[in-house]
Amino acid sequence: MPSVGGIETVTDLMSRGFAKQGHEVTIVTNTPAEPGSGADPFPTLRQPSKRALWKAVKAADVVWQNNVALNYLWAPILQGKPTAVTLQCAIFPDFPRKNWRVRLKALLLKRCFIFAISRYVMNDLKQSFELIGNPFDPGFSHQDNPVKKERDIVFVARLVSDKGGDLLLRSIAELGSQGIQPSCTIIGDGEEKAPLEAMARELGIESQVRFTGFMQGEALHTEIAKHRIMAVPSRWKEPFGIVALEGIAAGCAVVGSSGGGLGDAIGPCGLTFENNDGPALTDALQQLLTQPELIERCRNEAEAHLDQFSVESQSNRYLETFAKLIR
Repeated sequence: MPSVGGIETVTDLMSRGFAKQGHEVTIVTNTPAEPGSGADPFPTLRQPSKRALWKAVKAADVVWQNNVALNYLWAPILQGKPTAVTLQCAIFPDFPRKNWRVRLKALLLKRCFIFAISRYVMNDLKQSFELIGNPFDPGFSHQDNPVKKERDIVFVARLVSDKGGDLLLRSIAELGSQGIQPSCTIIGDGEEKAPLEAMARELGIESQVRFTGFMQGEALHTEIAKHRIMAVPSRWKEPFGIVALEGIAAGCAVVGSSGGGLGDAIGPCGLTFENNDGPALTDALQQLLTQPELIERCRNEAEAHLDQFSVESQSNRYLETFAKLIR
């Protein structure tokens, strides 16, 4: 994929799932190719002209958009092509300023079949939909080759204020006042990295907290698997939360904020707390750190929970609906 983010990862996983079942897949993206990125895994139209887009849509049996892209949605709608859209974020956020682009999206979506990754993303968009959570990368599972659990808490995110890294550091400091000193790994990069490192020093927990910077691939999978607990203390309401599934697959119990769709991803495999509630985060971490049987209970729920979000399971669900739209 040309760039790596949640939507790009899901698109790649689903495209591979469709292709594995014998379907031809063409990717249309507004992202230019990155130098040295290698060949695309599928036929790919990058920043296509209107003529090229029209031709590609005409050749397709069904068009699927993984989130709404107005610049590409007009072609299948004008052609009357079966079209499905997966909403990866809310069209109308909590405090909406419903400008013309937002209203146009809502209007065009009435002509499409809607998948939603959580009930939260539908918000006040009054339309029937099929609920389907995002899949997770199977590379995060270490069931066949388990990794020794030698560290306590892992946090994986872009290091920006919305992700709540500061809440986690304050909770670790508070746990210290209770005689609990967990190790913590912060994985990621971003504008908050330096301020978070400074905060760890100011709180006197720098010996407990390790900053790795950005990681991906097998190195990321293995690093997460070394931990007993994953913390996802997002301040904002996450639409879903693939990172929670990745943590569960790596054998972690997850502590995450309850607002939005993150609770759907965590399911019975962890504990949730109200967004921005630092004391509640501290309490949830304290429970897991002092009750190993609670972590084991969460891990015992993992296999059944993750089955709902496997690439095979989700691609089958998509393909069944696509077949109905074509008919």
